[in-house]
Amino acid sequence: MSTNRMKIDVNGLKEGMFVADLDCPWHETPFPLQGFYIRQDDDVQALAEYCKYVYVDVKKQKAKTHYASHAAFKPVEGKRRNENPEDHVSLKLPPIVIKSPAQYESTSSIQKEVIKVKKLQAHVYEAIDNVYAGLENGIDVSVKETERVADGMVESIIRNPDAMVWLAKMNESDSHTYRHSVNASIWALVFGRHLGLDKKRLKTLAMGVLLSHIGKIKLDFELVERADSLTGSELQTYQSYVGLSVDMLDDMENLSSGVNAIVRFHQERHNGSGFPEGVTGEKIPLLAKIAGLVDHYQYLITPREAQRGQSPLEAVSSLYELRNIAFQKDLVEKFIEAVGVYPTGTLVELSSSEVGIVTGHNQERRLQPTVMVVLDPSKRPLKNGRLVDLMEYNRDRKESQSLYIRESLPKGAYDIDETQFLLTGAKSKWSWQHLKGSLAAS
Repeated sequence: MSTNRMKIDVNGLKEGMFVADLDCPWHETPFPLQGFYIRQDDDVQALAEYCKYVYVDVKKQKAKTHYASHAAFKPVEGKRRNENPEDHVSLKLPPIVIKSPAQYESTSSIQKEVIKVKKLQAHVYEAIDNVYAGLENGIDVSVKETERVADGMVESIIRNPDAMVWLAKMNESDSHTYRHSVNASIWALVFGRHLGLDKKRLKTLAMGVLLSHIGKIKLDFELVERADSLTGSELQTYQSYVGLSVDMLDDMENLSSGVNAIVRFHQERHNGSGFPEGVTGEKIPLLAKIAGLVDHYQYLITPREAQRGQSPLEAVSSLYELRNIAFQKDLVEKFIEAVGVYPTGTLVELSSSEVGIVTGHNQERRLQPTVMVVLDPSKRPLKNGRLVDLMEYNRDRKESQSLYIRESLPKGAYDIDETQFLLTGAKSKWSWQHLKGSLAAS
C-alpha cells in the first residue's frame, strides 16, 4: 500500500480528506467514484453505513473550505466565477422527483444504431450550421430543421443511448464550431432518458442545449476563443452571450418557451454563483439545471483552449466535488449513473493487463462496465474479441479473483480504431488484420 495512505476510523474523517480506499470492495457500495473528498457530515454518515475504517491519501488532502451554510449571492462585476468565495458555498434542496417517469428499454444494438447515428449527426451539424449562418447574416430563421434533428436524436437515444455517446467520443478531435453544443446535447439526452423524461421534454432539452450558445455569433471571435482567461470588462462582454441568445430566440416563431428558459438559465449555478442573474437552485428550471451540468461536463473533457481535457473519470470526479455547490447533489449522482465513469467508447486497461473498449455500462456499478477485450496481456490482438460484463464476471468471485479497470487509456492507444471495431464487429478479419499491421509497424 502507498506510503501516502493512512488508515483511519470513519468517524475520524474530516472535511477535505481524500478517501482513497475502503475496508470493503467499492463495487459493494453505492458510491459512484473510487475515491472522493469528504465535503460534509453527510459523506461521513454515508460511509459509516458500509465501512468501519477507510484509507485516506494524505498528499491529496485539501485545506478546510467554507461549505457550511448558504449566503445570498451578489455577482462580483468583472471577476471570474472561479475566483468568487461564494462559489464554495453549499446549498441543500430536496431531491428532484420526476412525476410518472417514462420507462425506456433499448430496442437496437449499438452496432446497428451507430450506423444510423453517423447519418443523423451529419444532419444535426447541418441544421445548426444553417441556424447560425442565418442569424449571423440577419436572415429570418426557421427552427423546423432543428426540431427535426432533435426528434431524430431523441428517438436514437431511446433506442440505444450508447450509440450516440460512442460517436460523440469518436468525434472529440473534430474542430467543428458547434461540436461543444452537439456533444453536450447528447449528454443531456442520455441523462434525460435516465431520469425518465418524456419525449416532449427530451426534445425541448435537446433543442435548448443545441441553441444555448448562439449569442456568441454576436461577439468577437477572438474574445470567444479566449473565454477561459478573460477578466474584467472582457469577461462581462463574454457573459452577455446568454442575453444575446435569449433575444435571438425571442425573434423565432413557434419556439417552445421551455427552449428559451434553458438558454436563459443554463449558466446559472445551484448556489447562485452563475450568471447572468445569479439565481439559486430553486429558481432554475430542471431542464436548465441539466443543460448547465452537461455543458460543464463537456467543457471539462474538451476545453476550448489548448490545454488537455480531463478524462471522463477526472471529469465526473470534478462534478462530484461540486455537488450542492455548482450543481444539485442528486442530479450530479444521477448524471454519473447515466453516463458512467467510463463512457461508451473509452479505451481501458484491465487488471489482467488486457486492453479493451467500453461498449456499455452498468448503472448499479459505474466502475464495472461491459468491455470488448481486444488485446491480450502482452498487448497482442486477440483472434476474436470477447465481451466481458465486469459486474456479472465479478458477481460470485472473491476480490482477489475479480477483474477491474486499472486505468483508462487515451483515444487511439495501441493504434486501436475504436470506431472501426464497432462498425465492422469484433470478429471482422479486416479489423484484426488492420490492427496487427498497425502494431507491427509501431
